[in-house]
Amino acid sequence: MRNKKREVLFQTKHKIGVNSFTRARKLGFDKIMTMMIKKSNKSLQNSINDTQLTLGEDVTITNSAYTQARAKLNYTAFKEFAEIARDMFYEDGEYETYKGFRILAIDGSVTTLPNTADVKKEFNPMKVKCQIKDFAKDVSQGRVSCLFDVLNNIAIDSSITNKNKSEDNDLIAYDERTLALQHLYDCTLDDLTIMDRGYPSFELFAAVHNNTNILCRLRKNIFSKAKSLFDAHSERKDVILEINAPKYLKEELRENNIPTKMKIRFVQVILDNGTVEVLATNVLSNDKLKTSDFKELYALRWGIETYFDLIKNRLSLENFTGQTALAVKQDFFATIFLTNYESMMTYDMNEELKETTKDNKYIQKINKAVSFNLIKHKVFDLLYLDNPLDEMLEQMEKLFLTNTIVIRPDRKSKPRLDKDIHKSTIATNSINHLKRKKKNVGN
Repeated sequence: MRNKKREVLFQTKHKIGVNSFTRARKLGFDKIMTMMIKKSNKSLQNSINDTQLTLGEDVTITNSAYTQARAKLNYTAFKEFAEIARDMFYEDGEYETYKGFRILAIDGSVTTLPNTADVKKEFNPMKVKCQIKDFAKDVSQGRVSCLFDVLNNIAIDSSITNKNKSEDNDLIAYDERTLALQHLYDCTLDDLTIMDRGYPSFELFAAVHNNTNILCRLRKNIFSKAKSLFDAHSERKDVILEINAPKYLKEELRENNIPTKMKIRFVQVILDNGTVEVLATNVLSNDKLKTSDFKELYALRWGIETYFDLIKNRLSLENFTGQTALAVKQDFFATIFLTNYESMMTYDMNEELKETTKDNKYIQKINKAVSFNLIKHKVFDLLYLDNPLDEMLEQMEKLFLTNTIVIRPDRKSKPRLDKDIHKSTIATNSINHLKRKKKNVGN
């Protein structure tokens, strides 16, 4: 059965595969691009040899030749791929929403990079001190930030930037708030973007004034007028308050015709464990969002946490396949493209599984370990070769269904451990995860 998202896949093969990879073939980049999307855990030379065998070519390519050719390929090619897959996912107008809103989330993470001289030119290292000076060292790091559709598993906008300041150069060090403001340019009035408590400020609400909708968890000291809502016995659970801009910001706001006073809605949410949280939003209408909606809404933010877990652990983002800053960016955006393409490929099947298993104890969905592994193995065929796409998708869909998993909505997670009290337990769990439980999708 050819559903709408599947029809989009046929168009995607044309837009991404035929157009981009035909250009890449002429420039000699086609094998490089597909190898990077596959991102095998094998050695570089073995990955090159496997590619040659897949294509039935007898030409010998050394890893040195591959590295030199890769240095001529701009990372923006993969960023463009990710954006094409994103745009085509929404093209048919069929995707999940919550009360008419596309539910997005913004969050950031720190990723460890190759500790090479070239990487340090764009990503300042962090100084790791030690009581024994000989053991002190530099660790290269980048800040990853993403605007993510949590209901449809699509990365709307992503970035990897320098995280640390340095006295040795004038590289800009980006914080999460600055990157969030850049992401919000991709949002519309049909979106509701959820953020954690490190993001909210008057500046953030001013930046989205009349442009889009946001929902943030608050710290107790951020908006003094809403402080009373942190009391579980507060009579007010949902209130609209007028907030004044800080003095240092007023002149800039006036220059941009943005009000220096703003109405913000504050909602008290009590979690199942009794913890009191206060959320702030510029969605003032109770008709659009009721007080009872906010607990469920904020819980949806967890989708971006699982997305970072996916790209960093299952897809081994930090296992970079090159030692340069360019290679880091190529790998990052190739990973983002891969996740968007997988979401588009499995969307219809997950919808069908949701319908066919709705009477079961648990609803089923496609196992991402299976889907990513298959897509990586078929990436040449999907995007590059002239094989009939219809037959290929039929075969892949059968394989997707060989090992589906169930969704347990009320599954309880383990309580967080106190880092100061349970240091040895946390270290043991981490080592056990890396040695025995960590999963990745290799080749």
